Amino acid sequence: FVVLGPFCAVFNFAHLEWYMFFSIKRTMYFLVNRKYKVPSSCGHGEGVLMGSVQEKAQRDQAKDINMTLEVAVKGLSPGSPERKAAFEKALEDIAVTVPKIEYLQPIWDFTAEKAQELLVKDRAAILRPVQVADADFYVSVKAQYSMMYRALIHMGKVDNRDLLLADLLKPESFFCIVENAKDGTPVGYIGVKDTRADIWEIAIELDGRFAHHGFGSRGIQLFLNEIHRITGKSEYQALVETDNFPSQKCFEKLGARLIGLCNGPILKLDEEKRQFEEKNLNLIDDNMKELAARMGVAPRKLLSHVLDYRLKCPL
Repeated sequence: FVVLGPFCAVFNFAHLEWYMFFSIKRTMYFLVNRKYKVPSSCGHGEGVLMGSVQEKAQRDQAKDINMTLEVAVKGLSPGSPERKAAFEKALEDIAVTVPKIEYLQPIWDFTAEKAQELLVKDRAAILRPVQVADADFYVSVKAQYSMMYRALIHMGKVDNRDLLLADLLKPESFFCIVENAKDGTPVGYIGVKDTRADIWEIAIELDGRFAHHGFGSRGIQLFLNEIHRITGKSEYQALVETDNFPSQKCFEKLGARLIGLCNGPILKLDEEKRQFEEKNLNLIDDNMKELAARMGVAPRKLLSHVLDYRLKCPL
């Protein structure tokens, strides 16, 4: 994720579909004419299982983007057509450097499931398809994990429904809200990110207030077993940060197999990975060294990649 502080903008350049949906044209006034600073201290909510390495990568990338944009508009009058054009050009130049993913599989049609009031439940958890009415809850959870979303909330210029539609209600994805079966309280969300992928990646985030209560592991089991029943697909992918040890333990308890490293959501290019590794060797702790030894990789590689887990269904 990228935060463009001085120009009051936040974009996810790792997913160009989101970038286009959000519409740079609609937000350009705020990008060019207003100033915004991300709070210097944006702590995570209690119980949030967020690793520090990717957060550091977010901050470093934000600084680089800010510098690029400052150079692009230097000397141009605020609010002028020239400044706006220079800003747009700089954003487009940044966006085209991100490697694009080409999918070969068609979108799986979950239209019928998305229209249901309930997907699956047991005595502990209820999973129901995401609705537009869940927008405020979704953004509140995302803000606990993402610097970008914290900035958007602070900025106050974005409709939460737009974010939900762009993130969770795309044709190629299928997401559900996880609720506490005892009282119906929403505790998080889970879903398949893109059904065009050969192996479907799942994503799950919990409201920090409800972490460590078993909703994560139970939500994963219920969701994947039901998706397996509907689609017949038996293998799924989960990407976990290399310093997020509670999440690693959660997936391993579910029988997930760690097959190696892969690119994370931020660092994509070889050169930016190398630079980030060089600057942040101090982030490597004993746990990461032990993990690297177990995987047979250099510890520094854990700074620029995430862990690739595979789950076999039924769980």
